[in-house]
Amino acid sequence: DVAALSARAAAQRALIKAHLWDAESGIFVNRFWNGTFYRRISPTSFYALMAGAATDEQAAAMVEQWLHSPERFCIAKDGDMQGNHDDCYWGLPSIQRSDPAFPPLGYWRGYVWGPMAMLTYWSLQQYDHVPAVRAGRKALCSQMTALMLSQWRAHRHICENYSPHKTADDHHGDCSGTKFYHWGALTGMITLVEEGYYHSAPAALSTLSAS
Repeated sequence: DVAALSARAAAQRALIKAHLWDAESGIFVNRFWNGTFYRRISPTSFYALMAGAATDEQAAAMVEQWLHSPERFCIAKDGDMQGNHDDCYWGLPSIQRSDPAFPPLGYWRGYVWGPMAMLTYWSLQQYDHVPAVRAGRKALCSQMTALMLSQWRAHRHICENYSPHKTADDHHGDCSGTKFYHWGALTGMITLVEEGYYHSAPAALSTLSAS
């Protein structure tokens, strides 16, 4: 029931706050059972914001130091790709750009995924009251939608996953995954939500985060 789920959410939020914030890295990080952090950072680190586990200061720092970094998740502050390397041009790769696994790319090691963009968007949405996070969310929308449209306009494809490269030169300019896949459209869906064209954002998340 609602009470039980709210209590479970509160307990999990407290555990995330207490054990998964890595002050050295400045982001939430997976942790081994022996207590050491697993510092292979992906956009899933932002999901702690969806649970309301971060302080406002932590959330702002994650956006400034990780989301906006051209060496990490490559979302330019104005959402215009400016300052990004060509190999991380579109942003939000599924492993940060500076990770050794990024250059060769792989299924969950560098390609850009619609579901990951949607979940990151919802995570940032929980901190709308923090100006830096709100601005980062809008920039994320701009770049993800530009990525989707680049393939749609060139090939009429909506990709299972997308190359982060500016010209998708690693896949002859085309999708890095299946060429017509429903969840690839989530990279554009987040802009429809952001601009108010879709009003069914998950209110339950806000309820659980506030409980």
